[in-house]
Amino acid sequence: MGDQDTLQEDQLDRERFLEEYPRVKEELEEGITKLYALADKADKLHRDCTISHVAAASAGTVSGVLTILGLSLAPVTAGASLALLATGLGLGAAAAVAGASTTIVERVSTLALETEASRYTSTADNKEEVFEGVVPNSTDPFTSSVEKFFQAMQDIENNVRAIKVAKGNPGLAASAKRFTTTGQVSAKRGKQVQKAFGGTALAMTKKARIQGVANAGLSLLMEVAFLVKEAKHLHEGAKTESAERLRQKARELEKNLEVLTGIYESLQ
Repeated sequence: MGDQDTLQEDQLDRERFLEEYPRVKEELEEGITKLYALADKADKLHRDCTISHVAAASAGTVSGVLTILGLSLAPVTAGASLALLATGLGLGAAAAVAGASTTIVERVSTLALETEASRYTSTADNKEEVFEGVVPNSTDPFTSSVEKFFQAMQDIENNVRAIKVAKGNPGLAASAKRFTTTGQVSAKRGKQVQKAFGGTALAMTKKARIQGVANAGLSLLMEVAFLVKEAKHLHEGAKTESAERLRQKARELEKNLEVLTGIYESLQ
């Protein structure tokens, strides 16, 4: 009786498997197709964001060059140097915000793709934990970039105001040039220079200008290095680890389907 019961249970399991297999097969095939499609989307998203990063880095390098030129020309020509600095500040601020925004878009969009992909796998990550990890890491650099942007706007306003003062008071502008090169101006004149051109290159000592050029040069070097890295990554196809994970999950489902298909065929 025990053997007979076992045979009956085996027969029921066999019939149940044969009955469920077509539905499971269809779901697996749909999941495999969807995972590969999501992987392609992840790669395209990453490629587009890499292009955006390259554009932002390019603007950042131009900003660095203009900043260096503006600081270097301050003792020679007041108006032109201030205009160069204002333009450089504007480009730098816009590049920083664009880069941070692109990072947020890529991280959140990638999270959405991986969350959708989790519907087709049995080992889905905890969505809330993933989201909590992505959002703070993304918003911190964005907040910093926004702060830099508003600071840059204030610096641009100072430079525009200084340009107007320099045009309206050539004598004071000449004193500012002497102040930035030799520092040999009277205490009273020095206060007038600081009041009129405070927050700009025309109110900086020679030592401060040299330090500013050095800092701008370091930032420019880092921007160029990042630009080269991103351009190389883009040239190589800009593949992303997220897309590879999705393809790996698809390959795992393909193996599972292959095993189930083998069992199905053996039970026919």
